[in-house]
Amino acid sequence: MIVFLIIVFTIIMLVYSVFNNIFLGYGLTISLFLFSLVGIKRNKSLKDLFNLYTLEAKKSLPIIYILLLISVLISTWLCCGTIPAIVYYSLKYINPNLFILFCFLITALTSFLIGTSFGTVSSIGLPLIIIAGVSNINLSLVGGAIMSGSYFGDRCSPLSSSLLLLCKLTKVELFHYVKKVFIYGVIPTIISIIFYTFFSFKNPLTFVDNSLSLSLYKYFNINVVLLIPALIIVILSLKKVSITKSISISIVVSILICFAVQKTDFFDLIKYIIFGYENSSSLSDIIKGGGIISMLKTCYIIVISCCLTGFFSGLNIFSGLEKSLQKLNLNRTKLFLVTLILGLIVSAIGCSQTISFILTLEILRDTYKDYENEDIAMEFSDSAIVTSALVPWCIAALVPTSVLNISNYKFIPYAIFLYITPICHLCYCIYLDYFKNKFCKVPSKKNLMS
Repeated sequence: MIVFLIIVFTIIMLVYSVFNNIFLGYGLTISLFLFSLVGIKRNKSLKDLFNLYTLEAKKSLPIIYILLLISVLISTWLCCGTIPAIVYYSLKYINPNLFILFCFLITALTSFLIGTSFGTVSSIGLPLIIIAGVSNINLSLVGGAIMSGSYFGDRCSPLSSSLLLLCKLTKVELFHYVKKVFIYGVIPTIISIIFYTFFSFKNPLTFVDNSLSLSLYKYFNINVVLLIPALIIVILSLKKVSITKSISISIVVSILICFAVQKTDFFDLIKYIIFGYENSSSLSDIIKGGGIISMLKTCYIIVISCCLTGFFSGLNIFSGLEKSLQKLNLNRTKLFLVTLILGLIVSAIGCSQTISFILTLEILRDTYKDYENEDIAMEFSDSAIVTSALVPWCIAALVPTSVLNISNYKFIPYAIFLYITPICHLCYCIYLDYFKNKFCKVPSKKNLMS
């Protein structure tokens, strides 16, 4: 009961923090302190808790490393002219009446090719939000389209680390499952396209000043060479090179372009990498951002989130819930609703997409024992993997919105794909339960218990 009250209190604190622009780290730190008191009451020493938190904090290091690389990538791409070049060519070739749709489609394609939402937002999303900013379009609307497209790949790209982990946990063959999850995503994608087409006609690019393109062209010496760092990310991802290596190589090439093309001073470049890119031209309010400093608060939130997750797993907090759910005779519709809601709750507490589907899967593992492994994987592909980005303080939403410099909650109503996907899956479950009962549960000889 105490744990439940702390969870409710934590969510209330985080919601309050989001709507009042208060640093989320404060609420998460208070939450960790309260849960630690529960741990002490359960005969855990301070040393035990410290060792547990230290172990979990170390698990956050790979994520932090990627985030710091992304912050450096943004700075160097801005400085060398890669992002300005993408903005320049986009302004030149995008149909102004289909801009919102273009934001969704190009980010969806990019995320499918490179398999990372963070990489997509950093490479393609940021130029798009810059265009929206100078065109006076609702940034939350554009942000929603970018977020929808960016998480399209997390759900169905064979290069997605989230999908790879899910396939490993549910014991399904990756490429066979990718075909299935892609087919199941057709209807949500079509619905998203319809909505974004409507939004595009209602919100066209009404202000595309040629002076902006001219300023970009002159200040950054725009040419196709500046696009090389972005192409490196795509090509290396297709070659299945890890995202950290891809970003690192792209950063090195960007730095070389900074010196060779933009004639950037060495000490200025160091300053940009640490504090973020800035310039004194007429573009100063448009072309700016990045820097390691900009990611430090997010990194702190990730560390605390991992400590909270370690607490839940280390003390078996949800063991009672597991047993209670096993006793219920849930049909597929009700079980998916439980999966969906539980995934959102875990996302809200653990602040991580990965933690969301791992912990939810652990809690529901025995409840899903009569389902085919691919069906289990699909339940999580259409819930925790996409819905984590709908929790404003979850890393899945916090990092992309920090990169885009938009509100971490105002984009949610426009992130169509992120909530249409679970709605479509729910409709599919209802169809199986009430119109095709004999296919509701198919015993598997190769389920998670085998």
